[in-house]
Amino acid sequence: GLDAAEEPLSYVLLLLERPVQCPLGSLLIGSKLDSDIHSPTCRMAFFGRILTAMDPKGLKSLKLVRMKSKVGKLDRFDKQDSTLVICKDMFKADTDMQLFLGLKVVHEASGTQGILEGTYGQEGLFKVRFPCELKVKADNKGHIKDETITLFFKKFDFMHNKGFIQ
Repeated sequence: GLDAAEEPLSYVLLLLERPVQCPLGSLLIGSKLDSDIHSPTCRMAFFGRILTAMDPKGLKSLKLVRMKSKVGKLDRFDKQDSTLVICKDMFKADTDMQLFLGLKVVHEASGTQGILEGTYGQEGLFKVRFPCELKVKADNKGHIKDETITLFFKKFDFMHNKGFIQ
């Protein structure tokens, strides 16, 4: 393990099924009681100091985010603009694309970032603009095979009306 000074500082929000009485500052230890007691593995799941208690109604005031990602595929180059790529398999046809417009996607093979510009047709296809033409193999109609893109974003927990951030 690392020295205490080198350990990264982490905070955790624990949502328990039932209220538990613990004084602030006390050490909380959680263990995996469902594992075999005769197993040579450690049953301790986590430990830490209790910094504050919260009413579940106050969770919306916390600015917690969850890291999310979506994976899609490059489908074909646009016929007029080789920096514009039509992509697929990241969103359902009924997804509200307004939430994702302007977010960055990453072409996995090259690491090149592109911007999600909008929908393309009715089938869940969408357009991504890259700063330059991607060096990928395409057939004579411009169709691309086996090239993936990933959208990394943060979603706010406890805030249903907020969108996504990067």
